[in-house]
Amino acid sequence: MRVLTKRRDFLKSSALFAAGALVCASGVETHAQEASSNWYRGNLHMHTFRSDGTAFPDEAAALYKRLGYHFVALTDHNATHENPDRWVAYGKKNLTPEHVVRFRENFPNMPIETRLEADGATACRLKTFDEISALLNEPERFLLISGNEVSSGSKNGEELHANFINTRRENKVRPTETGKENLLWTLELRDEYIGAENPDTLYIVNHPLWRFYDVDPRSLVEQPTIRFFEVANIGGKPLFSAPDEFWTHDKFWDIVNAFRAEKGDPLLFGVATDDTHGYDSFYSKPTSLGFVVVRAPQLSTREIMHAMHRGDFYASTGSLLKDVWWEPSVGKLSISVDPEPGCEYTIQFIGTKKGFDHTIEREIEYTASGTIPEWAIRQNYRLPTRKIAVYSDDIGRVLHEERGLNAEYVLQPEDLYVRARILMRKSAQASTAPSTLPTVWTQPVRVA
Repeated sequence: MRVLTKRRDFLKSSALFAAGALVCASGVETHAQEASSNWYRGNLHMHTFRSDGTAFPDEAAALYKRLGYHFVALTDHNATHENPDRWVAYGKKNLTPEHVVRFRENFPNMPIETRLEADGATACRLKTFDEISALLNEPERFLLISGNEVSSGSKNGEELHANFINTRRENKVRPTETGKENLLWTLELRDEYIGAENPDTLYIVNHPLWRFYDVDPRSLVEQPTIRFFEVANIGGKPLFSAPDEFWTHDKFWDIVNAFRAEKGDPLLFGVATDDTHGYDSFYSKPTSLGFVVVRAPQLSTREIMHAMHRGDFYASTGSLLKDVWWEPSVGKLSISVDPEPGCEYTIQFIGTKKGFDHTIEREIEYTASGTIPEWAIRQNYRLPTRKIAVYSDDIGRVLHEERGLNAEYVLQPEDLYVRARILMRKSAQASTAPSTLPTVWTQPVRVA
């Protein structure tokens, strides 16, 4: 088995799923991975000067490659990287001469093409996807993936953002009355662009809590062809806080999967992303990175996409696993953590039982409080009011918990599904609240 990078340079080869059939979260049996499979780390949500990021597209990808990532997807808002005649002038999109100097000093083999505009300003050309791929792609080391983020608001203030991964077609924004209508519209785009069940692509519902409870879990229960959402988004945290009784991203995930599992619908997979806009920290010390780690036979777009559709990946905001494996013959999910010095680990197995309480305990109309960012004020954004449903604690219960580096759980006959959450706590860290700790999320499994 090939070792891809040094141990703490993020990834290494791993033991594989137990021999035999693997029952995916969809309930479909597939064959276990071959012995040549490897783990690949990647980020599926990032922005550049093509929209509202603060890096050239090639610069952003090169920074991730330098960190040891194996793949990244360029996902600028409603934009792709196909046009060879895209230019950004100094003073636009946060581009400064100092920024260009830093890029040239750090990546001298990646030239920047400049020209003088009619008003005398200096402008830089944005490279195309194919140009960047030719500069950076290396077999089994790095892969650039195309994409874009469909971003559109609604008249009631609800935002729906969704990532289209492995597509090179741009879209046009069409405002709607509500966020739910926006979701249906993006699904229409998905079906037109890439197909509802195309395993070579991903459609990901982004940051459902951003800006403030803008995506209701019931919308995803009603749309079982949506297979991916962001359980963690480093750059897209909610703008405003809310009472503890309201759902978190974890609770959102379990609400959707509890109702889907009961109906026999495909379960929802969770990804973690950076949603990177600013890149200054990449030149010093990156922190709070969100990523996915995918098990695939080789580093290719097709194999990465197919593995994710199988649920053969995990999401993380800091920790790594040695392995996660599922033994369908006995219904056992096993976890092994790749430890960091001075850290403690808690492994939780989370699921929902048959016969769970379906009722909404209450639906609260809540108006957010706090300071609206200046960029949102420029968009005439106002403090939002949302009707937020509060669900029973039956949904998303901790079924079993162990401290240490290894744990396993055998599904019981009444379990609808189970997933693992691994919390990482540094010895000197006081807080034990899950929302404050680096976390790993495995994908849900169930007995067919």
